[in-house]
Amino acid sequence: MVGNKNKIEVSIQPNADLVVGQYVSFVATLSSDKSILQLKNVIIKNASNNIKFDKETISLIYEQGSRIASAQLGFTVLTEVSGSPVKDGSPFTFEVHTDVADFNPVPFKGTVNEIDLNSLALFIEKPYLKTVVTGDDKPSEKDNFTAIHTTLKSISGKILVGTPIFVTSSVHHKMNDFQFKDANNKQEILPEKIGPNEGISISSDQHGLVKFYLYPKVSEVTSLVLQLVILNDVADIRAKKILYVANYINPGYMDSIGTPDIAGFSMGDLFANQGLAYFLTTVSSYDNVAIGDVVLFFVNGNYTGYSVTIEDEKKQLDQPSIRLPYTIFERDVLSEFSYTVIKEGGDALYSLPLPLNYVGGVPYEPDPDAKREYEPCIVHTSLGVDSEHIIPSGYGNYVNYAAIMKYPGYKYNGLFVEIVRSNTHDPKEKIIPVPLNITDITLNMYINSQNRNFVKHYTQQINLTEIGDPGNKDSIYFHIPYEDIVDVTEVGDITFDYQFYQDIDFKYGISWSANIQTTPSPGNH
Repeated sequence: MVGNKNKIEVSIQPNADLVVGQYVSFVATLSSDKSILQLKNVIIKNASNNIKFDKETISLIYEQGSRIASAQLGFTVLTEVSGSPVKDGSPFTFEVHTDVADFNPVPFKGTVNEIDLNSLALFIEKPYLKTVVTGDDKPSEKDNFTAIHTTLKSISGKILVGTPIFVTSSVHHKMNDFQFKDANNKQEILPEKIGPNEGISISSDQHGLVKFYLYPKVSEVTSLVLQLVILNDVADIRAKKILYVANYINPGYMDSIGTPDIAGFSMGDLFANQGLAYFLTTVSSYDNVAIGDVVLFFVNGNYTGYSVTIEDEKKQLDQPSIRLPYTIFERDVLSEFSYTVIKEGGDALYSLPLPLNYVGGVPYEPDPDAKREYEPCIVHTSLGVDSEHIIPSGYGNYVNYAAIMKYPGYKYNGLFVEIVRSNTHDPKEKIIPVPLNITDITLNMYINSQNRNFVKHYTQQINLTEIGDPGNKDSIYFHIPYEDIVDVTEVGDITFDYQFYQDIDFKYGISWSANIQTTPSPGNH
């Protein structure tokens, strides 16, 4: 009789979708509450004729006082059987046995598929991350990472589940410059060497999704070209974008490549002429300019989120051809506007900064052209995220000092913003909640007032345990720090909206707006 604690576990899904021609390596692990007999094996039985194992009997390797034993196995999904091609969607089967008594075998029954090569191109949500240019400090992990993902499909459009893949870089050893975490952004994935290069091995989930997170690990300007590989030379597809890790430093006159120029501006105060939301800027030509160079724009050393790829040197350089929004500048705050050019190999060139004082002319507001399909966020006071502490949307409703102050017996000041997620909604509704599988959301806050005018972006979430309230467990929450919203004098307006990626498409939530006046009374600051 099989012992209750005797089991065989394998490192691939027993119903995995595999790819024609793919090589698959996996580990079979035996575990028991008693010592496992020595000199025993893992044995493959009843394998279908469209797969071929390297060996069907593999000796066990023992550990932890012989209560755990494992064996690494590998097989190839054949491209043809008896001269006929293996068809898309055909089944494969095998069983993992052992000659150790009292262990039940593990059956495998999956399908063989022709891969849609287009589905192998990884999508990088944030292709520009920041790093420390000088010194030995590790780059900050706060808001400095990106989700990377794709959904695997067969040529017939079927979602591929449990398909093992290998992600590596086009340059050897480059993967060691980064840290990788799983689809939940929790568990680290350690690179391993397969073939000539290091990379990470992961499998698609029940929705066919391959997803992981990447963090810069070294303090240098660099670039990374990711490749998704189906082992055995089945496929080797580059990601849709190159990832750049960069920053801005003032290079000094002798090492600079010019200074950005803003059309109609010379020095001092910058005003949004005629109420236009955008200005035109000029990037000077530089030595060894190349198609594919990327120009990143910075304000006070912080990346603005705006970039331009050089495609036509004559049309893009030495003339006011690049359109940027005035809202990259905070009003009435001295700003230094600059750019960094990143070459495809990762080398960086820097402009001198252009000092200016943006004095307004257009409000800070959400993109008026964005298509908004998702419910507005819910804004809560500092007291928590239950329904009693909601601030209604609409002008005439206020975010006031009482809404953001810290009360006796409570942990937080500031605001809480909730984004509702649900997979249940009326199919007739045009405005719907965010789907449950969306976890990465950027919240934007826009403030316009007499003394404070700016936009801020938030990606760092807070969970219900930290808040300490019995709120909606499916929602995503953000905490807006007190310092970000205090001391708004007179009556201004505050707006929140959010965006996220669904596959490779950018999606937007409807805006939430109200009035704001958060001047504390004397002694309450």
